[in-house]
Amino acid sequence: MELMEAIYTRQSVDRADSISVDSQAEFCRREATGECVKVYTDRGYSGKNTDRPAFQKMMADIMDGRIRRVIVYRLDRISRSVLDFVGVIEEFQRHGVDFVSTMEKFDTATPIGKAMLMIVMIFAQLERETIQQRVKDAYQARSRHGLYMGGKVPFGFGLKEAVVDGVMGKIYAPAPEEMEIVRTIFSMYAQPHISLGDVERSLATGKIKSRTGRPFTRSQIRDMIVNPCYVRADYRLYEFFKGQGTNIINSLEDFSGRTGAYLYTGTNETRKTLSLEGHILVLAPHEGVVSSEVWIKCRSKCLKGSEAVRPGKAKTSWLTGKMRCVQCGALLSVKVYHCKTKMDNRYYLCMGKCGFGSLDADAVEKLIFEEIREKLGKFNAISKVEQGSRGLERARLNARIKQIDQEINSLLQKIPQAGEADMEDINAQAILLDTEKKRLSIKAAQPEQEDAYRVNSIPGYLDNWEKVSLCDRIIVANSLIKSIIASQNKIRINWNI
Repeated sequence: MELMEAIYTRQSVDRADSISVDSQAEFCRREATGECVKVYTDRGYSGKNTDRPAFQKMMADIMDGRIRRVIVYRLDRISRSVLDFVGVIEEFQRHGVDFVSTMEKFDTATPIGKAMLMIVMIFAQLERETIQQRVKDAYQARSRHGLYMGGKVPFGFGLKEAVVDGVMGKIYAPAPEEMEIVRTIFSMYAQPHISLGDVERSLATGKIKSRTGRPFTRSQIRDMIVNPCYVRADYRLYEFFKGQGTNIINSLEDFSGRTGAYLYTGTNETRKTLSLEGHILVLAPHEGVVSSEVWIKCRSKCLKGSEAVRPGKAKTSWLTGKMRCVQCGALLSVKVYHCKTKMDNRYYLCMGKCGFGSLDADAVEKLIFEEIREKLGKFNAISKVEQGSRGLERARLNARIKQIDQEINSLLQKIPQAGEADMEDINAQAILLDTEKKRLSIKAAQPEQEDAYRVNSIPGYLDNWEKVSLCDRIIVANSLIKSIIASQNKIRINWNI
């Protein structure tokens, strides 16, 4: 079968100053090199996209292998969008179709045509990246206002329209019945010896169900516990996330203990449920419902998970319970392969189903030990005590002072409706708050202390690590390391120190 040459013509509006589709076809026939030519014409269609009947019929014939060459009067007959145009050209290339534009002398079968095509593609890539950056910037701008950014609304909340800092959007609104369940879950899990499984079983026994009408699962409970949208964000929460390496958008003074917070994915490839480092925390406009003390206690338990292994439990590695997969977050366990002719081989394998592969356990443990030695080596000298903690303390005091001002203003708003007994109570509370504010103001105004110095040393038993028992090694690991996130190319340690 002889392949055709296709002529494509398009005219959005029939005007006296525009070239007709018949004239376009006549110009294009001069570029044709064979007798088998078919004309595809779209009348009254804009070039803003490629959703045009004749054009789509031509593309279908190209995909069926019937066309070897496409000729147009001008490039904008295909599309006025650079991205659409490049997409069409790439489709042409995949099917071995040459492209010719009569007015621009654009022919992809010639060297100059190919060079021009590369230039067009470069500009198309620039347009793609510009659009992506605009979307990213818009997302970040809206997220910093604390507006709802799409996705599943957490259990305990609904949505309502709101204007935040002059920007219209949606914010979370508490759903009272669901929020009571949320409070119950946090209060239970905050108890030291209560696990996620215990909470799951307790909810099932009480026939408390999720939004779908089904019993709560451990993963649903965990997702709820680690979400800072429920917390009343105060200085404790600020210090917690700062200590975890999270990028915090708001200043410490804004953490008044009233609103919740959002945690967005940042630069860290690790999931937010495993590590908070590199992610982004923004204060939300809705009110929090769980105290920071309870929330941090629950979140810390989730961060540790099963990492703190009892010394008598592990038998194959002193890092048991510490190693997690960067891809799926599951624990890595040690598998021992026994050999008759040589020493046994030990490998870390992912307990999930993500195709992680394996890691040489001996090599990993040697690497972790060297990192421990290096970490502790930083303290094996006379070192200056950092005074940055004083600045953090001052910021925390100022945050509490700001919170006291808000509480006093709330009391003043109650005065017009207050009775005589209520007035005495309001006056007593105001005096207490004012006294606390004066005390904190004096403390916040105190000057920096002079530089202090300290001496630290490495425990001596690290010099004889090979002779240290597995039980003692586990104690050392539990003391120094929170978790280890591992991939085939990189191992990252989250330290307790």
